Amino acid sequence: MPISGEPVRLVLRLSRPEGTGSAAPAPPPPAASPFLEETGPAGGQVEAGTGEGAGAATDRQSALTLVAGAEVEGTVEVEVLEDVSFRELEVRLGWRTEGKGNRTGGVGASVRLEGEGEWRKGTRRSYPFRLEAPWGPLSYRGKILSVVWELEARLDRYLLRGDVRTRLPVELVGAREPRGVDLGPRPQKKEELEARKRGLSEVWLTLSGLFFVGVLVLGASRGWSLQEGERWLFGFLVVGGLVLLVRGSWGRLGRGKLGEPAIHLDTTDLRRGEEIRFHVALRPYKRTELRLLEVILECEERVVHGHGQYQTRHRRTVFEHRQALAANLVLSPERGLRRKGVVMIPPDAPPSFGAPYNQVVWWLRFRGDIVGWPDWNEPFLLTVRP
Repeated sequence: MPISGEPVRLVLRLSRPEGTGSAAPAPPPPAASPFLEETGPAGGQVEAGTGEGAGAATDRQSALTLVAGAEVEGTVEVEVLEDVSFRELEVRLGWRTEGKGNRTGGVGASVRLEGEGEWRKGTRRSYPFRLEAPWGPLSYRGKILSVVWELEARLDRYLLRGDVRTRLPVELVGAREPRGVDLGPRPQKKEELEARKRGLSEVWLTLSGLFFVGVLVLGASRGWSLQEGERWLFGFLVVGGLVLLVRGSWGRLGRGKLGEPAIHLDTTDLRRGEEIRFHVALRPYKRTELRLLEVILECEERVVHGHGQYQTRHRRTVFEHRQALAANLVLSPERGLRRKGVVMIPPDAPPSFGAPYNQVVWWLRFRGDIVGWPDWNEPFLLTVRP
């Protein structure tokens, strides 16, 4: 909503909001699709402005649909209501995250319309502009994370004086033949994410090591002759170290039972609607009962709220497709098991996204349900492009 008493009224008009280029094809999603939301139509003239009544009109508008890489043309109309000095007038396309995580954002494109100066009351000016819609990150609305775009005209005033802004909500969609790609400002760390998903946590293993160091220090300092209170502390350190060791290496137990499974993927970097071909081979060291072997295509949102020791991590699965490869088998070292298959990324899927405190992560995960033993879980981080 505009602030009453603003010295300048800005009106943002778009003459070619649809730009050039075409959106990537995608079939109509099912009613329960978590990926796509309905937006307003592109094309025609769109207007937003500051001043009385403008805020309510802007809030009711549907999002303007822009194709990545397309041109956006328009004008910024300026009406000066009282004398004002300023640093600059600019138009920019910016994005930000919303949801449970800490907010972050960036500017995809901007143009400076006017440098430092002053305007007198009654001045009226019109500034044409042209921007190229950035290649990403694409708009996304999920369960605990959203990526939101806006086209903004901003008059940057001096210190202690509020800026004058007007905004249009934007839905940035992928192009049919993208010439570039932007998956966010922070690349996803493959080794770290896969280790966490697999159940191998360096934090737990480090804490386990500290507990065992405490055991050695306590025992050596007392010559291994402990009194009653020290025996309780000694036992606590031993048991705690073992629990942390098991917790940190839990994901390795199932893998060892199946004899170090071999998995081959033809790619982990692909576009929406493309397929991944895989091959998995199991040869356990001894007879093993396997209740279920399956491959899982999964998309999850990961966000962090807070800072330092007050951080809270949230994770929400927004897509999951399971494909059974084998069930109720007894594996032997002589025969083992081999399976091949294909998994397809949904055409309307969100691309991978990486930013501080906010991520959209894609996995291809192999899971073995072993009778009487911890499950085997082998995740592969995917890079899904528009």
